[in-house]
Amino acid sequence: MKKALSSVLAILLALAMLCAFAACKKSNPETSTDPDDVTTEDIAAGATTADDDITEPPTETEPTTEETTTEPEVVDPFVPPADLDTLSKADKLAYFNLVANRVRTERPGFTENFGKVISDLTFTGVVRAFQGIIDGVVRDLTGQEEPNVIAKGSDNSGKFLSSNANASDLKESDVTSISAKKSGSDWVLTVKIKSETNPAKGTGSANSRIYPIASRKEVLDEITGVASIISADENKATLVYKDGTVNLTVNEKGQVTAADYSFKVDATAPGVKISFISTDVTAVMTTTWKGSSFKW
Repeated sequence: MKKALSSVLAILLALAMLCAFAACKKSNPETSTDPDDVTTEDIAAGATTADDDITEPPTETEPTTEETTTEPEVVDPFVPPADLDTLSKADKLAYFNLVANRVRTERPGFTENFGKVISDLTFTGVVRAFQGIIDGVVRDLTGQEEPNVIAKGSDNSGKFLSSNANASDLKESDVTSISAKKSGSDWVLTVKIKSETNPAKGTGSANSRIYPIASRKEVLDEITGVASIISADENKATLVYKDGTVNLTVNEKGQVTAADYSFKVDATAPGVKISFISTDVTAVMTTTWKGSSFKW
């Protein structure tokens, strides 16, 4: 009995082994699609895992704006504008005032030439015997002063333009015209001053704003000062300042390198007494001034 049971168990075990073997043979597995089943040998042969096939989305970067801090360009107000000649009358006059006042404030040195000329002097109704007096008056009022060198920093505001007021007081209403012309690298500013009758000294008149003027008394003192026998009433005298012209040459730095002015005065003094004779006196006086060799 035991022997028969052992035989049966042996047969069953043999059959079980055969079935298991048969099942293994039938399975013949296909290539695994499981990414985790890739073997070390496959990787060595160049296979990739599923993780390798995943494409990472591009990293979004914030747009970077390069912040550059540009310092504002400092503009020198004295440097003449490139379009100075096309500026308005008001703008050209403002620049003229600026550079003219710079001479007063910074006081460069320069050489001055000053002259006053009597171009015509007539005593109406005077006999020939008084011709010598007339010639004496002309000699006293006519002539060119010697060039005078003004040192840098000294008080040079007396004859350069006017010592009575800043040129910045020069207004459009004082000027008949103003022009700017290029001369090499320099600019030449030319201002024409309006005519005035008996202009007051100081800031009250256009002419006194820009160059030194003489009062009626000062002019008559020159005419009558040559002889005690000549006398005149200043309240009857008339002075007409006309043809006032000022030229400033300005370099690229806004520095005046040359300057000049000129003007004429029509002087009339009725009832001038020469000894016992009363006569009228008329004169045309021309004043010129030039400054050169400016040392800044």
